[in-house]
Order: sequence, then C-alpha cells, then structure tokens
Amino acid sequence: MKNKQHLIKIIIALVLVLGISLMQHTPSAIADVPLQADTSNVIHIDITYDPGTRTFSAGGFSAEELRQFGVPDLPENIWALLTVFDNLTLKIIGDEIQLMTNEQPLLSMAFDENARAFVYDMLNVYLQVGRVDRERAEKWLEQADFDITLRKSKELSDPLRIQLATLLQVKIDGNGALSVEGIPTGMGITPDIAALLQTANIENAKICWNKGAINGEVNGSILPQMTIYEDGVIVLDTALGLNLGDLGPIFESSFGAGIVYAEGAPVAGECLP
Repeated sequence: MKNKQHLIKIIIALVLVLGISLMQHTPSAIADVPLQADTSNVIHIDITYDPGTRTFSAGGFSAEELRQFGVPDLPENIWALLTVFDNLTLKIIGDEIQLMTNEQPLLSMAFDENARAFVYDMLNVYLQVGRVDRERAEKWLEQADFDITLRKSKELSDPLRIQLATLLQVKIDGNGALSVEGIPTGMGITPDIAALLQTANIENAKICWNKGAINGEVNGSILPQMTIYEDGVIVLDTALGLNLGDLGPIFESSFGAGIVYAEGAPVAGECLP
C-alpha cells in the first residue's frame, strides 16, 4: 500500500483540485462537449460521498485508505454544496470542461492555457513531492478524455478505468530512485536489481499492458509477447496470501510505460491495442 502512495496522491489530487475549483465557479453558458475523434487516453474516475457521515471514496479506495494516502477532508462549503446534489459529472475533453448535475448540464468552460496553468500551480502546492511537468501535461491533454463522476452513495466507488496509449515516463536514476512523469514516487529498485541492469547494459525499456497481454522492448529490441491470465493470478494470490484484491479492473485496462535507467535515452512511441 505504501508503495502506491505518491502515485495515487497525484491522481486523487487532480480530481479534487479540478472538482473543488470548478464547483466554486458561477455557472456559465451550457454547451455539449463532443468527444475527440483521435482520443487515445481515456480515464474514468468514480467518486462516492455520504453527507451523513462526511466520508467519501475515490477510484475504489475507501475513506480510510484515502487518509493513509494523505488526502485531506473536504472543506465545509464543499460538503454543503455536495449535499444539494445526487450526482455530479465532470468531463475534461480536449480544451473544454463540462459539469453535469443530476444528469443535466450545469456549466461549460474553456480549459485554456490560463485555466490549466492555475490547475498546475494548485497541484504543485498540494503534491509537495515534485512539480508538474507542464510540457508533458499538455501532450497528455491533447489526446485525453477525463470523465469524473461524483455520486451521493454509501457504497464504495468503482475502481479506476484506464485506457492509455501515451507512455507513462518512468525514470530510475543512478541511485535506484523511481519517478513517474517527473514526480518522485518514494519507491526504488534494490542494489541487486541495479547491478543486474548495469551488467546487462539495459538503458531503457518499453512495456505495454493490454488486458493481460504484454508487449515489450529492451534497448529497442522486441521481446516475445507474453499473456497473463486473471484466473491463474487469483490462484497464485490465494496460495501465497498476496492480498492483491480485485484484479478485474487491471485486466480491463490498457496502459504502458517507457522506462529509462540512469542516463539511458528516452523512450518514444505509444501503446496501441
């Protein structure tokens, strides 16, 4: 759980900063936002909240788990606003944002350069573990649709649904410390693994996961495709007591990473089905 802390904080922080900042704006002109035809990155985040107990969950993580990740409680004025609505849906599609409430349009606004700069600055203040790479963030947004749903419910939120073609940029420095998109994760590789990478002269790797199918490259050389089956992993999880939890969402997701070790060259390309 601790190893996931900083990466989950980034995701949850994005949701909270965008949601809270938008809900405090005055509604403006309403317009449907069309889906991008060339979208390659789609992320759906479900959030549930219970005004009675003042608890919420996000991406399948309970209130207790979110507190462990360092996610703060919502301000009083936000709880007062949430109490009024049964559900809110925030869509970030290209350079536009739409907010729906109880399945009816509430507001739409341009997610222009100034608005994005405000969000990046807020994230930098909140994260306190690194700064958002604005150039990388802009590239993600060019081909991304974000769908964030807030529902009044005592039930645990649905797990994250992720379909990403753009490679997550993962860096392992000479000391073994690992960062994702320039944000330190607090994780790192062991000296034994670092020695193995050095001995094998591994500079970079590209890994693509598509619902259990794994394609990869090491130093530009293509590796044989591998397929991992959910049922078999569940058997292994039970036998070894790994407590991996619900594996369904991961086996319904697609994503990839470009991994660079030490001074290796950056990894280009995408992960496509």
